Amino acid sequence: MCASRASERNAREFYDTKQRAVKFYKENGVPERLEEILNSMFYENPPDVYGRLSEHFESLSAPPVIHKVDAREVLDSRGQPTLQADVYCIVKGLEQHLSTVTMASTNLLMENAPIDRKEADEKERQQFVDAALGFIHGPITEAVSGISPANQGEIDENVWKILTRLQKEKEEAERKERERAAELEPPAPEPAKEEKIISPKGKKKLGSAKSTTVVVEEPKEPLLPGCNAACVVSQAVAVAAAKLAKIQTFEHIANLYSAEEQQEFELPLLMVNLLNSGKAYPGKQNLIKELLLIPKPGKTLRESLKQLTAVHHQVSKLLFPKLGVAGSYVNDLGGYCPQYDRPEQLLDLAQEAITALELTPGEDIFIGLNCAASEMFDSDKGKYEMAQGMLKLPDDMVEVYADLINRYPAIVALVDPFKKQDTEQWRKLCERFSEQCFIVGDRAYPRAECFCKQGLGELCSSAISLKLEQMTSVSGIVEASKLVKENDSAVVISSVIGESPDSFLADLAVGVGAKFVKFGALARGERISKYNRLLEIEDMLAAQDRIKMSEGFGFPVIKPPEPEETAENENKEG
Repeated sequence: MCASRASERNAREFYDTKQRAVKFYKENGVPERLEEILNSMFYENPPDVYGRLSEHFESLSAPPVIHKVDAREVLDSRGQPTLQADVYCIVKGLEQHLSTVTMASTNLLMENAPIDRKEADEKERQQFVDAALGFIHGPITEAVSGISPANQGEIDENVWKILTRLQKEKEEAERKERERAAELEPPAPEPAKEEKIISPKGKKKLGSAKSTTVVVEEPKEPLLPGCNAACVVSQAVAVAAAKLAKIQTFEHIANLYSAEEQQEFELPLLMVNLLNSGKAYPGKQNLIKELLLIPKPGKTLRESLKQLTAVHHQVSKLLFPKLGVAGSYVNDLGGYCPQYDRPEQLLDLAQEAITALELTPGEDIFIGLNCAASEMFDSDKGKYEMAQGMLKLPDDMVEVYADLINRYPAIVALVDPFKKQDTEQWRKLCERFSEQCFIVGDRAYPRAECFCKQGLGELCSSAISLKLEQMTSVSGIVEASKLVKENDSAVVISSVIGESPDSFLADLAVGVGAKFVKFGALARGERISKYNRLLEIEDMLAAQDRIKMSEGFGFPVIKPPEPEETAENENKEG
């Protein structure tokens, strides 16, 4: 009897379970989905039946969302602390690691900066890394969890809002601290009045006063410690999104740039560091900080790299008889640092190396000059110290560059020829030479996300260098690239001194359609990794017949404004 009741109870429970299962599967549309794929597969006759089933049901699963962002302190190419971030997503109900990115670290100090400033910079760098780790493991992970990595703009905006709120809280705390300190501080005594002493010689002669230019330099941008979290998280999210979409990172970035699917890609031209000089290096000349090699447009990237690499090695051979082994030493950018007193010496050395390989400067290989004008500007004298003891006013510098371009026709790019305050000289140089030379703004412009909000301002240039650093996000670079192109300028994607071995910049440059990339010399692993990634992208696109070859430099021409006709001229014509 007991056994009979137990059997009935089990049968009833089994029936109830079956009914719940029927309801569950019906609510989720499982029978219909099964019938649909089974009928479809019968006609498709796939070679891998279960693989096709897996693919079908994967497409029906819930969209992947970010579960957490992890981060750690690692080292950059200079042995400085920087950030590495991982993105984990919930994919088909399970946590899955999707990306790891190591960001570069910004170095704004010159190599010959005083030790005390370098020590302060090291302390600040560590402070930024420590704060960023706290932000990533705390509020940033909370803000991006549950969002699809494909929503790059939303994620970057959420992170930016967090950092903006934290910045305001920090400024408010500092303001209150200053007010408390002011209340405790005793009032300062009134300064004693000084009597004006008149020289017995009387007034100074006309023109005897020292002529100086008042230069108003902008203070260092006050950034929130930890704001670099935005940059590394943004990159890691972009890589994760590409992996989930089963496309290359550069294709994902191209999709962020334009809603229309891009069929062809034009690879950027190279600006390869070869020689380094300037105030931070031995020698008297300050005009050229970097001498850059640029290949002829229309060649494949592989052909270009072979030629530029040959020139790089040829320079080492030319320096060896004079400098010995020291001639092959390179700096953090991977370039050689010979001791020269005149800018012509660097140009002559580069052209000699090119000619020795039976190539023609200005036809096969071109030259760019990074002048880093703000570093050679003497703020006390209001002049540019283009060489030790040789000072030039801003208008004089226009003629200096004109002379170099005329004597060395291979020069097709000048980077930061003036500091950003000399807007009139930027305009003059563009109007005279933009038809044959890119006038590139690098440090003369603010960070990408800043000029996206402020606009390009009064500064006139035909190309703008963008860097993925500090709190700049992938979305910021994408929007900045659009703005630059809308203003008929060229985009240059540049690396920084404290680079990492990560190759993300190569994908970024291809994705936004940059005209140039400036990754440093053809030496050092953190530089080579980016060039190798470009080679990989080229092979990939060539196999798919999706490469668009560059037809020329396509200099963005900036002409002087047309003179306005006076009313008198109009009357005469009438």
